[in-house]
Amino acid sequence: MLNIRNLSKTYDNGVKALNGVSLDIEPGLFGLLGPNGAGKSSLMRTIATLQLPTHGQISFDNKDIIKNPNILRSCLGYLPQEFGVYPKVSCYQLLEHMALLKGLTDHKTRSRQIEQLLHQTNLYDVRKKDVSSFSGGMRQRFGIAQALLGAPKLVIVDEPTAGLDPYERNRFHNLLCEIGENVVVILSTHIVEDVSQLCPNMAILAQGQVQLTGKPHQLVKSIEGTLWGKVVEKSQVAGYQVKFDVISEQLITGKTQLIVQSEFQPEIGFEPVTPNLEDVYFSTLHQLKKGETHDL
Repeated sequence: MLNIRNLSKTYDNGVKALNGVSLDIEPGLFGLLGPNGAGKSSLMRTIATLQLPTHGQISFDNKDIIKNPNILRSCLGYLPQEFGVYPKVSCYQLLEHMALLKGLTDHKTRSRQIEQLLHQTNLYDVRKKDVSSFSGGMRQRFGIAQALLGAPKLVIVDEPTAGLDPYERNRFHNLLCEIGENVVVILSTHIVEDVSQLCPNMAILAQGQVQLTGKPHQLVKSIEGTLWGKVVEKSQVAGYQVKFDVISEQLITGKTQLIVQSEFQPEIGFEPVTPNLEDVYFSTLHQLKKGETHDL
């Protein structure tokens, strides 16, 4: 169990990336959803003990990892949003180097684990090739392989499917599901579909604060009966935005599909819409923006 209490992070330049974040994360896949700049990477880096928080506490299995970061580092797997690799070093050699850094000193144990991970990530056939020559999808699979060295109890993956084609993304989803059966896996992303497909529990982070937490299907259920859709001319959009709570817009063959949140039918022509997690996300961000506007 990972427990985060009142976590805040303000950088030296005055930017407040996190502001009073509190979460309880159980074993399994946990989705952290939010727009770019929401503070997700700052939270991941802080949990991974790569930076100290300004305020707050983090404990893992009831152990304070702020005071004792090595407790977590010994059982952590981390795939950052971007990572570099050594040029002219093969996939196998680089995994072996990282395994040694993680304390896997027994040669037989190390070799057995590396080969198992190469098969699990479908990289065995390219194990002798330089990682610097890998495609984006192959690099991400290498990234998860290195994160799983040492059988970690907590795995953090930051924007893991950004830039992957549908085939690689599906493969990565399956791999994350396998991992999440036994350990805590935090999936930080701005891709709603990833969380919807993979995570039994989630949170929405925006402006450095937790805006919403819960189980995806329950959050979707909570807005049932409140969404209405209508296709309008692009020239009409601004007028509808003034009149109603328009949470999302989508262009369809030259016109705009509006989704409005309302307890009652906004006006003639609007039809009920069956919600999904993307609607929950848009609704949450809209309410946040609406609150800001009222504060002005």
